[in-house]
Amino acid sequence: MFDELVETKISGDGKVAVKRHASDEEFQEACDQFVIAEKRFSKINLHVRLHDSADTSEWWGAVERRYTCEKKVWEIFTAGERSPQMAKLYLKFRDALLAGKSLRAHA
Repeated sequence: MFDELVETKISGDGKVAVKRHASDEEFQEACDQFVIAEKRFSKINLHVRLHDSADTSEWWGAVERRYTCEKKVWEIFTAGERSPQMAKLYLKFRDALLAGKSLRAHA
């Protein structure tokens, strides 16, 4: 397995576009970090909602961490494609990831 895949396209007008594809290990690490961030945020969010006197300073950091982790997963998963089909596929993947379901393809 390659550590990194780089795709280079040269258009007719001579412009060069380089697209870097993440390795399997990088994608797995991003997914793991997102799940951890989501669980931590959910715990803090529940505490803040249940207790009026709860300190919300941790909440802001947790929501930011969850966002940055999910953005990395989303960027790797979609490789920049923003079609409605890709969005639906990503949401199914996200739900399975957070539910702890198997993400292996059944061949």
